[in-house]
Amino acid sequence: MKRFYQILCIVCGILALICIPFRPLWFGLAFFTTLCGCTGAMWLLIHVRDTRTDKWSAAANWLVRIGNIVFVLWLVSVAAVEGLILSGAHTDPQALEADCVFVLGGGINGDKPTETLRNRLAVALDVMEQNPDAHIIVCGGQGDDEDYTEASVMYNWMVSHGADPDRIIKESKSRNTIQNIENALELREKNGWSTDNVAALSSGFHLFRTRHIMENCGLEPAAIAAPSGNPAMHILFCIREYFSIVKLVASGYW
Repeated sequence: MKRFYQILCIVCGILALICIPFRPLWFGLAFFTTLCGCTGAMWLLIHVRDTRTDKWSAAANWLVRIGNIVFVLWLVSVAAVEGLILSGAHTDPQALEADCVFVLGGGINGDKPTETLRNRLAVALDVMEQNPDAHIIVCGGQGDDEDYTEASVMYNWMVSHGADPDRIIKESKSRNTIQNIENALELREKNGWSTDNVAALSSGFHLFRTRHIMENCGLEPAAIAAPSGNPAMHILFCIREYFSIVKLVASGYW
């Protein structure tokens, strides 16, 4: 096990360093740095256990046992949750016939959508073309380090790519997925639209959690999947989604 933790510590350290120059990968920086520290601590404890014969060795032995159990339980939880995330990464057929589609925000760079968000908006354009009666609500407020709301950037991008502006409404107050759904639903009701046939559009990795939030809001869960784009980003998004789901469960929302 010592060699296992040693190798894992080094690999995580290298991955953390790779993430430093790329702001979109800073979640990966935090994740791999934390994992590097934890595996490094296990590596050190095993070394103490195996090289000393005093009370420190006995204490290290107990800590190693506890650490191994926690690590295995964490890996099992990751495998289970990631399996659920992957199982939800698909489009529900009925969603393509929705009267209204909530397009969930996915990050902006200045006044431009990120690659992930552009993929969602491109799919939204396809939905508008295939379903001429569908209305779109683009969802996303303004982050602390952003000059524009995500909704305004999304709206401008779609209109500049041929979307009918009369079919798009901006929801510009939300800061997370729960608020995306709740605020879009409120906007829809304010406009007197039925809530019987709505869908949410987001990246595939995001849809398992999105469907659950829709259910909690009293909606029939229907989702449209957009591609994530960059494979490395997709992996990091799946990891981040794991922690987002754990946070929801811990908060009691689940």
